[in-house]
Amino acid sequence: MKTILAATDLSARSDRAVLRAAHLAKAQGASLRILHVCDDDLPAAMLQSRCEQAAEALTAMIAQTPLLSDLSPDLSVEAGHADVLLPRIARESGAGLVVVGGHRSRGMGELLGTPTLVRLLRGTQLPVLIVVGRAEAPYKKVSVAWDFSPAAWEAGHLARQIAPEAGMTLVHAWMSPYTGSPYGFEAGGTIPQETLDRLGEQLAQDAEELGGTPSPQHEVVFGPPGHTLRQRASEGKADLLALGRHSRSGLARLLLGATAEDVALSAACDVLIAPPS
Repeated sequence: MKTILAATDLSARSDRAVLRAAHLAKAQGASLRILHVCDDDLPAAMLQSRCEQAAEALTAMIAQTPLLSDLSPDLSVEAGHADVLLPRIARESGAGLVVVGGHRSRGMGELLGTPTLVRLLRGTQLPVLIVVGRAEAPYKKVSVAWDFSPAAWEAGHLARQIAPEAGMTLVHAWMSPYTGSPYGFEAGGTIPQETLDRLGEQLAQDAEELGGTPSPQHEVVFGPPGHTLRQRASEGKADLLALGRHSRSGLARLLLGATAEDVALSAACDVLIAPPS
């Protein structure tokens, strides 16, 4: 990972993202690039003023933050739309990771349309880290959504890279085919012992192969993947959730992609979305 790109809209959420990106860049020996995108729908005079103000604010932030000033990050202020410019600039700069702040609802417009964060996730083939929590401490508890796919392996390896000392749990969310009805999950259910044993053996093998110190733990949980992961975050069992983004086509891609997007928008902790290998 030679370059980390942090995107900021100058909000407190984005400040956390920039600081997390800085900590990761220092730990990885990577260069850091900070990007702010000014909405080019503004009138020309206002747009120029807004870009100048953003550049001044970011320059001051770097000067006042020892971690940032030590890294001497590249600073870019561009005019356009973040979900369009960010993937392009990330590719052009050779970024190995894109770091952004958590989702902020923009009201009825996003209820009727697609949130900016989702458009960003769909527009880039790079790993994306969505930062929600404070960035002062390294990650301690990582939960990886584990469905035995190449995408899950990619998420596991990437999570190991950015959180090498964290405890890791491979989490497999299991649902019976009969719980696909509107009330199936709410009605509760149990995992057949034979299925539990088989999944446990597979998870143990994968945890051993994934390796690392401490060795990954594993858990099979009854319920939908998105709900299971969000619950782990809200219960304090994870400060980082890692998911793979599948390269399948058709309905499978739609459903699996929706899980990653749902968790990215609503989890109570940081979320790492890994691209297909």
